Amino acid sequence: MLLLAVQPMLLRSRRRRAHRGLGRVGVGLGVAFVVSSVLLAGHSVRRMPADLFAHEGRFVYLPLAMALLFAIALALAVHWRHVPAAHGRFMACTTLPLLDPLFARLLYTHGPALPTPWLYQVPAFTTFGIVLALVWHRWPAGQPGRDTWAGYGFAAAATLAGFFVVPDLTAWQAVVAHWRGL
Repeated sequence: MLLLAVQPMLLRSRRRRAHRGLGRVGVGLGVAFVVSSVLLAGHSVRRMPADLFAHEGRFVYLPLAMALLFAIALALAVHWRHVPAAHGRFMACTTLPLLDPLFARLLYTHGPALPTPWLYQVPAFTTFGIVLALVWHRWPAGQPGRDTWAGYGFAAAATLAGFFVVPDLTAWQAVVAHWRGL
């Protein structure tokens, strides 16, 4: 998060070399974040007792989906690094997958009890979608990266919507059970 705040300040102060150097560090940290997220999700499902895994294991979809969305946003930011407007937007987008754990925990610990657990994801998913739509809407037509942003937005929306369907699929549950056994 600190890198995301410092990087634009370096550009504003015309310190491009420092921006690029920290950008390389940030890519390394981003890759480490994705790898550690996947490893942590795997560790979590492997250490679950069988009865808890039978009930909760399928929900490993969410941390894996958020790691995927983060990784794609980071990869797109690197790809568009020579187009500042697109690069900055995709870098900012790397924060969106962090909304879910933040919102869900705040709502769970400080909000009213909800009738079903999946409702805790709705505020973060909604905010994620609204931000993507607003950025796309405000991005002038014809500017480089706008179509890529729209593609990312649709893919992100499909991935988030998948949370409400995919964990209940027998095929997904079989994949997670196999992964747990590795």
